[in-house]
Amino acid sequence: MFTTTSVYFLLLLLILWCYCGYLIFLLILAKLQPSIKKQQTSLNHFPKISIFVPCFNEQNLIQQKIDNLNTLKYEDSKLDVYFLHGESTDKTGDIIRDAINETHNFHLIETRCIGKINQLNYGLLHCKGESNIIFCTDVDAILSEDVLTLFCLAFQADEKVRVVGANISPLSTIQMEDYFWRDQNIIRSLESKVYTSSIVVAPCYAFKSSFLEQFPKDCVADDIYISFKANTENYLTKYITEAQGKEIRTPNSLGEFFVHKFRKGNAYLIELFRFFYLLPHMTGWWKMIYLTKFFQLAIMPWAIPFFLLSTLSLTLSGWGLFQISIFGLLALLVGFAVTFLLLKRERKKYYASSESFQIPNLNLFILSNIILIAVGISYPFYKQTSSYNKIGNDNT
Repeated sequence: MFTTTSVYFLLLLLILWCYCGYLIFLLILAKLQPSIKKQQTSLNHFPKISIFVPCFNEQNLIQQKIDNLNTLKYEDSKLDVYFLHGESTDKTGDIIRDAINETHNFHLIETRCIGKINQLNYGLLHCKGESNIIFCTDVDAILSEDVLTLFCLAFQADEKVRVVGANISPLSTIQMEDYFWRDQNIIRSLESKVYTSSIVVAPCYAFKSSFLEQFPKDCVADDIYISFKANTENYLTKYITEAQGKEIRTPNSLGEFFVHKFRKGNAYLIELFRFFYLLPHMTGWWKMIYLTKFFQLAIMPWAIPFFLLSTLSLTLSGWGLFQISIFGLLALLVGFAVTFLLLKRERKKYYASSESFQIPNLNLFILSNIILIAVGISYPFYKQTSSYNKIGNDNT
């Protein structure tokens, strides 16, 4: 009986930490942060920036991307934009060539390769030593005009900052994906305010050029790798809430949502396992964040069904064990209620008041855990690359 109850309470504590305690902990620490002095709104100098735009078979979106990049406010002499073009089978290359013909700091680079990681590595090699900051953005990301300045201000504010990311949200998508992005953005903003953001997101991020020579060839999620690398090496990753961006290509059906999250979950798991052996060398704060993410993605989807079955078993095993199961359920209820109330208040800072009162989406929670279980089962057998079928596109 002692072993049974010990395992049960251990699972209860892990579930409470991963889904309630971690967020509550971040919210409390964020409130306890000392008042931040008024941040600088102008740069001491304009560091040289290279913008990388990997592109392959993007004829439907590339012109919009070029137009958006032309709106970014920055010193022209300190900015170069490189379209890292793969071997497209459509008119992507021709559209870029015609559109940038008279723009002196926009360049078309024929990488002769496909896959985002391969294209980024080609760009890093081709532009080595040319800039202070590498700015990576996807074709389907529409960015606010001040994003470059806001990124540079974040680098300027703290010498330990090596990676910064934009606050990205979907332009148009299903409700489940919209809620997912909103709450994940809040968590990353809180992490960044307290210490360091766990990750940045692929549509728009930047890093100091001296920080990385090449991405690993087997890397799939460049955004997760670059953040984990910075945090593990005792640098900082910052999620810039004011740097806004919209992602055009997002799931518009449950089928697309499942495939999209399955691929993302697998890519996240790859990077979690890649850095696992470095756990003893991580700083205390980052170790806590990393282990929380590891448990959330790799352990909890399996632990929750086991916990529920254990609760049912205890309920049917006599009065003493029944009391334990009731205590466990009440603890979860209180934990989720407190988390919801605190998160609801936090949402008001980011979204319209009516939207902040949305109750937690149970369907999203269940489906996300089912996807993560599928990711875990298939992990030894499923291998992906950074070249994949895009949402709403038959090409890779």
